[in-house]
Amino acid sequence: MGLRALWIFLGGLWLLAGLTCQEEVDECRSEPCLHGGTCDDITAGYTCRCPEDWGGHDCSVQLTGCQGHTCPLAATCIPTFESGVHSYVCRCPPGTHGPACGQNTTFSMVAGNPVRVSVPAGGPLGLALRFRTTLPAGSLATRTDTQDSLELELALAAATLQATLWSHGNTVLVLRLPDLPLNDGHWHRVEVMLRLEVLELRLWHEGCPAQLCVASSSVPQAPAASPATPPAGFRSVQLGGADFAGCLQDVHVDGHLLLPEDLGENALLGCKRHEQCQPLSCAHGGACVDLWTHFHCDCPRPYSGPTCADEVPAATFGLGGALSSASFLVHRLPGPNLMVSFLLRTREPAGLLLQLADDSAAVLTVFLSEGQIRAEVRGGPALVLPGPWDDGLRRLVTLSFGSEQLQGSGLQVHVGGRRLPADAQPWGGPFRGCLQDLRLNGLHLPFFPLPLGNASQPHELGSRQAWNLTAGCVSEDLCRPNPCLNGGTCLVTWNDFHCTCPANFTGPTCAQQLWCPGQPCLPPATCEEVPDGFVCVAEATFREGPPVPFSGLNASSGHELSGLSLAFRTRDSEAGLLRAAAGTLAAVWLAVHNGSLAAGVRSGRGLPGAVLPAPGPRVANGAWHRVRLAMERPAAAASRWLLWLDGAATPLALRGLAGDLAFLRGPGAARVLLAENFTGCLGRVALGGLPLPLARPRPGVGPAPREHFAAWPGAPAPRLGCRGGPVCAPSPCLHGGACRDLFDAFACACGPGWEGPRCEARADPCRSAPCLRGRCHARPDGGFLCRCPEGFAGPRCRLPVLPEGCRLNVTCLNGTPCEGGPQGANCSCQEGFAGQRCQLSCEANPCLNGGTCRVAAGAYECVCSARFSGQFCEVVKDLPLPLPFPLLEVAVPAACACLLLLLLGLLSGILAARKRRQSEGTYSPSQQEVAGARLEMDSVLKVPPEERLI
Repeated sequence: MGLRALWIFLGGLWLLAGLTCQEEVDECRSEPCLHGGTCDDITAGYTCRCPEDWGGHDCSVQLTGCQGHTCPLAATCIPTFESGVHSYVCRCPPGTHGPACGQNTTFSMVAGNPVRVSVPAGGPLGLALRFRTTLPAGSLATRTDTQDSLELELALAAATLQATLWSHGNTVLVLRLPDLPLNDGHWHRVEVMLRLEVLELRLWHEGCPAQLCVASSSVPQAPAASPATPPAGFRSVQLGGADFAGCLQDVHVDGHLLLPEDLGENALLGCKRHEQCQPLSCAHGGACVDLWTHFHCDCPRPYSGPTCADEVPAATFGLGGALSSASFLVHRLPGPNLMVSFLLRTREPAGLLLQLADDSAAVLTVFLSEGQIRAEVRGGPALVLPGPWDDGLRRLVTLSFGSEQLQGSGLQVHVGGRRLPADAQPWGGPFRGCLQDLRLNGLHLPFFPLPLGNASQPHELGSRQAWNLTAGCVSEDLCRPNPCLNGGTCLVTWNDFHCTCPANFTGPTCAQQLWCPGQPCLPPATCEEVPDGFVCVAEATFREGPPVPFSGLNASSGHELSGLSLAFRTRDSEAGLLRAAAGTLAAVWLAVHNGSLAAGVRSGRGLPGAVLPAPGPRVANGAWHRVRLAMERPAAAASRWLLWLDGAATPLALRGLAGDLAFLRGPGAARVLLAENFTGCLGRVALGGLPLPLARPRPGVGPAPREHFAAWPGAPAPRLGCRGGPVCAPSPCLHGGACRDLFDAFACACGPGWEGPRCEARADPCRSAPCLRGRCHARPDGGFLCRCPEGFAGPRCRLPVLPEGCRLNVTCLNGTPCEGGPQGANCSCQEGFAGQRCQLSCEANPCLNGGTCRVAAGAYECVCSARFSGQFCEVVKDLPLPLPFPLLEVAVPAACACLLLLLLGLLSGILAARKRRQSEGTYSPSQQEVAGARLEMDSVLKVPPEERLI
């Protein structure tokens, strides 16, 4: 510390530099603040902003003032260190104040009862407070300085925060924080301050960046009287105003706290409030608006009143064929623009709704035409509201017109028609239906006299006349006479009716007979309704027999044949499912070829036809398959054909173009052949949505009035139901295995201890090596037994055995019993614990990198994520491993080189031996000359010593 003090002293001598000490030096360069404090350079010195637990000039003193503090639980103790003395202050929670936070700073205010007080001058000019309210507008606080004519207001405008600065009665600056509605009934902390000619508005809110929103701006012209030292005296403050109702707390004006007991009787201590909007506050779907001390209902039309309980009466026009209309005299339009609105309910597609006319002609006409609403303005284009508006539902109609479109005064408003019916004919004749809550802008045109208690009438509205209007929205009785046939019951549904038909009839008037309620089909067949008849649909089994033919001779020409569907199952690799041909030009087929699906369509008409590209999907697997084949554009003369298999979302497209299947119906229709050389089952088969009758009606039931597709006369009836060969009778599964019929194939579900296709082999439970140590032995019941080596125990030999016996000094923890044995003591741990003494658990979670701890068989293990492994998931799997020694890359070339050298050596040895045999015992001058020349050259061409050194 002595060296550091010396360094600080010497540094102080260099706070100023230069010949005349005119240059400022950054004292923070030496980092004088300790313990993470932040240094701020000042003239001829520095200050330290210390962390929470440190203080002193250079943050070297650990603050201990909060030891043994007496702050309440809701307060926060802040340690202090001043003049060498440790102490603390209590930071009180919102709404409290004082050394022990015992003073309440919260008070309520009522609209129209503001609080006016004075505060001493001095401190920064500003307002800071917390508030809560449900009102969208109102003044929160206003600070007024009569000496310098400055006024600062904090207010809500359109539910958002706004600060306004006035000088001498003129607006100087307005700051806003938009897009954050603050009338939600929660507490909000706000502040506005004027510092150094800058006005700053702050809002602490969870919707703000870093939970703080700030708006600031320099004052365009600094107020004349804002000196550095404010003049002495008092400032006037007003809290609340004519519109604000709610609660305030922690109100500071120029830094001075305002307490409720100093504010007079208009400030009510505390913030007591009851929710105004209850679930049933507003009737008929009205929206409840909480106004702090009461509520208001925004009512949907045609309802009104404090709780939307009152309904504007509707008027029914043309009930029972009567000619109805109403007429109003409007002295002047409530303009300049005009909005016409009313509620409409009708089932008539045409009729005059409303017409504004002056003395000469119609100015505006609104009428129904073909279920649409049209509006015609004199001298302007027509306006159309697309429908349908004639569906019998009550709907709100709103039409807007500009001031240039409608001019004049003394207009007659005709509603629902004209007094003379012929005058309404150009616009569809008189209106029939209900009109309700007719308004021209805010001017309501009542169809009936107002109640006695509400007899006032707007001055813009003159006389009113009405003819044959019925109060309320009343329906015509369309059940007289009864339109329902065959014993049906009629129910009026507002200018319409609904027939409840007997079980065997349907349709709007119960005229269409239903055949299936009479159960004309015997099980396993089911009845399916078709136009003018029924069909018995069933699954059928086929065994390599002749095809079953059907004819569409009676199929309706109005029914579209643009597709077919078929369900089947088979193991045949070659079979016909459906085939039909009309000569050589038109045909359709579905078949199994080489175990795959084949399909094609030819319709003649000069089209090439459409064929499924081979090979198609594999289908000869004994499972049920459902095929749908349809035109992509059913109404086109030539189209692509698409095939869906088993409900796939994406179809397969046939190659080529073809038309529809019209050659399958009417006179000369092609025969439809099913199950040609086919072994398997067919389910529902349909052409153009009309099913083929694979089953016949039960005896005694005649055919339907119309059979669209019928079995060919004399054709044998197929065997109903889907039954393959008796592969499970008797059961081929051994040792108690259960046989499952897979249609001409079977599978065995084996019992414990057995495996194989027929459960013929004993299962080996030791194949998966379940024993961590020791040897595995199979048990007769299909389980396994681990014989553990010395020192280990447990079902899988994972537990080390304690060397001691079960004595007092051997303790199994966590409630685990100690079991003695020939190898010593053993703790059979409870679930969730592991270790020799069951001292380990997963609560500490020893697994790293997101691994999951799991205790099993007396030991814990870590279940690692995909990228980690190891006992504690500490090993990263994807790290690059060191490359192994390239044995093959080095060893193979080296061996080849050695072999080559060996061959070269052997070859040179053979050549040398041959030369020796040739010269042995024979004079060879050439040999001697060669050797002699070599010796002579060796003696002549000696390398100089200098060259050898190079």
